[in-house]
Amino acid sequence: MNIKFEEDGGRGRWHATPEGVSEEAEMTFSRTNAELIMIDHTFVPPSARGQGIAGKLAQAAVTKSRAEGWKIIPVCPYMKAEAEKHSDWDDVIKA
Repeated sequence: MNIKFEEDGGRGRWHATPEGVSEEAEMTFSRTNAELIMIDHTFVPPSARGQGIAGKLAQAAVTKSRAEGWKIIPVCPYMKAEAEKHSDWDDVIKA
């Protein structure tokens, strides 16, 4: 699965189309400033759930944030729960 990133006008997302599924999975964010994003939504199509796709989107967000020097405010319930499970993400998660 190829996860793509896009950002425009202070809003952005990581997205991918899981194999065999016509609908995209995505994790969206809004930018607070140059170094801070709020992840506000995660969606995986029902037919693709249970395959770890949301986790891959979350990892892509963490990887990009580390590379760019961003901090993440996890507003989305999924991202918030994942951040609580991953102490190794503490360097990019802003509580």
